[in-house]
Amino acid sequence: MEKRLNWIWLPLMMSIFGLYAIQRGFSVFAKAADFPIPHVKEALAIYFTVMSIAILIGGYLLDNRPTREIILIATFLGIIGVLLLQYSALGFGLVFGSAGALLKLAPFSAPMKLFNKNEGIKVWPQAAAKNLGGAAFILFLGAALMKLGWVYSSYILCSVFLASGIAAYLMLPNDKIEGWNWGIFKEVATQGKFWGFCLYSFFMCGFYYLAVMEMYPGLKAAGIDPKFALTILAISFLCCGALRYPSGWLGHQEFKGFKIRLPLMWITTAGMGISIPLVHYNAYLGLTIFTICSAFQTPNYWTYVKENWGATYVSTVQSLGFVAQYIGVGMMYGKW
Repeated sequence: MEKRLNWIWLPLMMSIFGLYAIQRGFSVFAKAADFPIPHVKEALAIYFTVMSIAILIGGYLLDNRPTREIILIATFLGIIGVLLLQYSALGFGLVFGSAGALLKLAPFSAPMKLFNKNEGIKVWPQAAAKNLGGAAFILFLGAALMKLGWVYSSYILCSVFLASGIAAYLMLPNDKIEGWNWGIFKEVATQGKFWGFCLYSFFMCGFYYLAVMEMYPGLKAAGIDPKFALTILAISFLCCGALRYPSGWLGHQEFKGFKIRLPLMWITTAGMGISIPLVHYNAYLGLTIFTICSAFQTPNYWTYVKENWGATYVSTVQSLGFVAQYIGVGMMYGKW
């Protein structure tokens, strides 16, 4: 069991890599006129909205079923969603949004339940996989899509999903807690810290994806060659992934008994918001601020939820926070 726990980050990282190769990769190209799927922005808007609803079911499932089973189910949903994209924005949004709801929770909730120390560091490989997925799409999958077309490129993405789902099912232990119940909704609804967390989630995720969408046009508007601009974006994603580890460690620190995690979460969220207009005035500075600030979010908000509501309800409470996240993204992304 000890050896298995030491390696569970690998299949979990693979799962989140496949999801974010599409989610963040497509976000970068949403405004690109030469992208071969013209309805990708509409597909993403539907995807984010569906995820904000479906993620409630994900919280229920993960607090009552083993993570290994949930990831396997989400794997096949993800494959179907990828294959639907070229035909229907609605089909992709509905099916891949359902898969994304499960894959957004599962690779992070398992370590929160299985480990009781330095959880922010335990999830840093999965958090870094978000950035690796985006970078891989920009550097490799995006180029393959342009040259080979979506059909062959989708086979690559489906292979990643299939491998991750099977590996996760074979390697993960049973982490079912049976913690979810309807009473938690009534309990958290009376807590100011819960609504504060939802407000943070709304702005954090909304600002993030607005910033991702603006970085590529901002770099090109600054006179940077489009191919070099994509390389810079990929490097920024990789740097962000590397910064996930120290940000997870920093979130555990205290200053004279005062925990600095929550202030860091809010400060870096504001930093991402500032980077959105800034990239059009100073492209490199805007991208640098965005890269640093975005690294602080995932390892810290997952740990914040466990610290305040415990491992028993970590999936349920986090799913409520994700509703706020993806409503924010759906509203801001759809509008912009």
